[in-house]
Amino acid sequence: MSNKGCISKIQHFSLGDGPGIRTTVFMQGCNLNCPWCHNPETISQKPAILCYKTKCTLCGLCGKVCPNNAISFKNGERVVDKSLCNLCGNCEELCPEDAILISGKEMTAEEVFCEIMKDSDFYSDSGGVTFSGGEPMLQADFCAEVAKMCKDKNIHILIDTAGCVPYKNFEKVIPYCDMFYFDIKACDEEEFLKTCGGSLSLVKENLKRLLKDSNVVVRMPIIPGYNNNEEYIKRCGEFLGELNVKRADLLPFHRMGKNKYDGLGLSYRYSDTKPPETQEIEKLADLMKSYDINCQVER
Repeated sequence: MSNKGCISKIQHFSLGDGPGIRTTVFMQGCNLNCPWCHNPETISQKPAILCYKTKCTLCGLCGKVCPNNAISFKNGERVVDKSLCNLCGNCEELCPEDAILISGKEMTAEEVFCEIMKDSDFYSDSGGVTFSGGEPMLQADFCAEVAKMCKDKNIHILIDTAGCVPYKNFEKVIPYCDMFYFDIKACDEEEFLKTCGGSLSLVKENLKRLLKDSNVVVRMPIIPGYNNNEEYIKRCGEFLGELNVKRADLLPFHRMGKNKYDGLGLSYRYSDTKPPETQEIEKLADLMKSYDINCQVER
């Protein structure tokens, strides 16, 4: 019997989620709450609705198809009463401007696999499928089922994870996964709990085990005012070196998710924060290399 998963979206022809041209399956739900997250719509483990005021032309079509009358228009603005919304998707389907979107749709493994196979012509040339999110390892059974279907077609599988889940979840997908992107978001237990809401000891133990069981690339977001300093890189370099990590990529902060916070009606702590300068990131990468770690900067 097929598992069902909660999918935020499926992105075709993705060039930034692993080697080659990929199809990225963004899973809905995350057990962390990183304040710089550029996919905030995927954090809730329940579907979320995004309403973009700047895209809305006030055509009124969404209100006409809403079965619960959750959408109204007052004082020249569209108003969505989320307490009445049942996330049926009628408004999203009809909106000509993509001014209202739903993140989190239930899909079967077969339905996701059919979407994946639409890009099959690209997979033979170093591309493949990436499971991202959200935290895909919260839906490990579902990811394993889809990944097995893909491996039967010799499709490269990559899972992007923050690693803050029981290791048994990884054991379900390891047989079908070619590579893991493993995000390290802190080097201090208290700071990780305070900032992201997770257990760093669990993350470190999972990384230690996963390095023995699979191909792992560590990735580290570099956030101005949080960890864009040499002391942080030194501490990470020391513990990653102890685990014999061979590659750790730096991910410079960006603000491309700001409009999503607006769409969700949430404040964004980093709305006025500028991305780090290239020279600054390259200096941190050089420092990481001093720990005998191949460190690249993701562009």
